[in-house]
Amino acid sequence: MGSPNRLSRRRVIQLAGFAAASAVATTMLGGQLAEAHGTIVRHDEINGVRTFYEGGGPSAFGYNPGFYTRLEKCFRFWKDNTPVEWGGPTQIWTLGAHADHRPSEAHNSGRGFDLTRIRVNVNGSLLEVFNARYSTWNSDALTGRNNVRRWYWATAACMHYHFRNVLTYAYNDAHHDHAHIDNLASGGSDSRFNRTSEAQVKHVQACCSYVWGIPTTIDGAWGPQTDGNSKKVLIRIGRAGTLTSSQRNWMDFNQSSVRHGTGRQRY
Repeated sequence: MGSPNRLSRRRVIQLAGFAAASAVATTMLGGQLAEAHGTIVRHDEINGVRTFYEGGGPSAFGYNPGFYTRLEKCFRFWKDNTPVEWGGPTQIWTLGAHADHRPSEAHNSGRGFDLTRIRVNVNGSLLEVFNARYSTWNSDALTGRNNVRRWYWATAACMHYHFRNVLTYAYNDAHHDHAHIDNLASGGSDSRFNRTSEAQVKHVQACCSYVWGIPTTIDGAWGPQTDGNSKKVLIRIGRAGTLTSSQRNWMDFNQSSVRHGTGRQRY
């Protein structure tokens, strides 16, 4: 009988076969994972505006091409509906886009973006006109806090116009330092309003309160108060019906909130 520590020739060949099969399976699996999110293209700008990593410096990020196209459209819309003197974004700050290691389908596929700040250049000086770090600026002692909050929700309205999935500080604690957007639900189309969406309803309630000055409970529940107050906004901007009447009303509610909230147009 041979030594128990010595493998038979047959066993060696058998193990080698298993190893080869495992290597092939691993290679195939790796290819499937790599292809699962499709093409990822890296950009260090959006519409020619340099992107910065929050806590770092100028950085490039990976995007699904279709999602990147929506991002470009969103930021062009933001520029066209904010004060002319802002001149559009000069810097876009983020916590990232594509990342295979994150527990998020949107980020794994390059279809998610975490916006933290937007800066513009006014008369040669940088002005921060969007700050998603709610955990930092939510202080009664902060000078200009109302402006920061109003601009926050005005920019959120731009995001809600273009994306079905938008998560803000009002949604949960995990978004107290960034606003998340992705196009998993809306794809290449503008968003549609659904009164069962907690994130969308909280957005409507916050815009009524902080952009339009109509105090509204921010609880994510669609009810008579939210329906009535959002209708007041629609009447103010010359629209009939409610947010649930048509997608156009939802679009106009958001566009007007961008313009009114940033001071581009008063209604």
